[in-house]
Amino acid sequence: MHEKIFESLKIKNKTAPNRLLAQAMEGNDCENGGQPSERTIARYAKFGEGGWGTMIVEACSVIETSLARVNGMIVSEKNLERIKRLTDAFKKNNSEGLLLLQLTHSGQNSGSFSDNTTLMPQENKRLLSGDEIAKIRDRFIEGALLAEKAGMDGIDLKMCHGYLGGEMLRPSNLREDGWGGSFENRTRFFREVVQGVKSGMKGSGFILGSRLSVYEGIRGGCGTAAHDEIVEDLGQMHDIIRLMDDLGMDYVNVSAGIPTMTGIITRPTEPSKFLVLHHLRYTKGVKDIVRKEGRKIKVVGSAYSTYKAGSMDVAQEMLAKDYVDLCGFGRQTFADPLTPKKLAKGESINWCVLCSGCTKLMISQVNDGCIVYDDYYKEINRGLK
Repeated sequence: MHEKIFESLKIKNKTAPNRLLAQAMEGNDCENGGQPSERTIARYAKFGEGGWGTMIVEACSVIETSLARVNGMIVSEKNLERIKRLTDAFKKNNSEGLLLLQLTHSGQNSGSFSDNTTLMPQENKRLLSGDEIAKIRDRFIEGALLAEKAGMDGIDLKMCHGYLGGEMLRPSNLREDGWGGSFENRTRFFREVVQGVKSGMKGSGFILGSRLSVYEGIRGGCGTAAHDEIVEDLGQMHDIIRLMDDLGMDYVNVSAGIPTMTGIITRPTEPSKFLVLHHLRYTKGVKDIVRKEGRKIKVVGSAYSTYKAGSMDVAQEMLAKDYVDLCGFGRQTFADPLTPKKLAKGESINWCVLCSGCTKLMISQVNDGCIVYDDYYKEINRGLK
């Protein structure tokens, strides 16, 4: 019944062995200045065992002062050896699977223990200078090249969910220093990062992609037409996807919302589960553009975990109708890291129950995982009560 899910997909000159993609989910369990801990490495070894066709390693900060999680991962030369170990652990169990590192700067989502910055003036947040933005751009490029050096298959630029990359793209980014205002200036950071990575890559097969919130649900946010608009208008976001294809990027990961502000759009819960239909619509809309305009960029859909035990049927349908190329799962990867392997064997799967327990742990700044099926995280959750 799920034959499309287990078809391979060529991305650049690499091949994903199936269409299931594990989305970036932060475990908040790194140590010693953002180095993957033994727990972190073991977690990705387990994901490898699970047989995910593509794995996006959790949001990894390109700079030490922009963390959203107190034990978040940081990409740096100092941490490279541990990141290599993580890569090797995944690849040992899944030599055919693709492993990509998500790069981020948390911006105004940075925690109180970090440097809480913003692009536009806000109370209690530090305004970034133009020179600082240029340095952050350079750190994104350096981070991508370190991911290649670590043996990863590519990178995912986090331009979504209210982080700095997403802030850049908003119509409400009215900066007058060349990093905001016009569409060209708002996409300048994105363009220059991609161009810098492409010029510095050692190999031609390194995959470049990005996750976008095509509609954030805030005034002047991504997916609106102007800084003072709230109504959904995806025209500019579709133009960004065209730009990605023009830049030679390999995939776009379609998401929505801002977890800290419009979270039920990003990850629908049981009471709001029908919001997942917007994700399917957004994804199909992007794929329609790709198909009609003869573009090459691959399309990843999000929020499939919302369908719980029915998620694979929905994924199969979206793939069979050519509405999407890869189906992304976030919360389900925590619920059962072995999901693809079990699905292929017809074994019982621990389905996400949409309890938001992993979100509770994340907000509490403790190690993050599933409080329903994993005893370690059950115990952490009990300690929070």
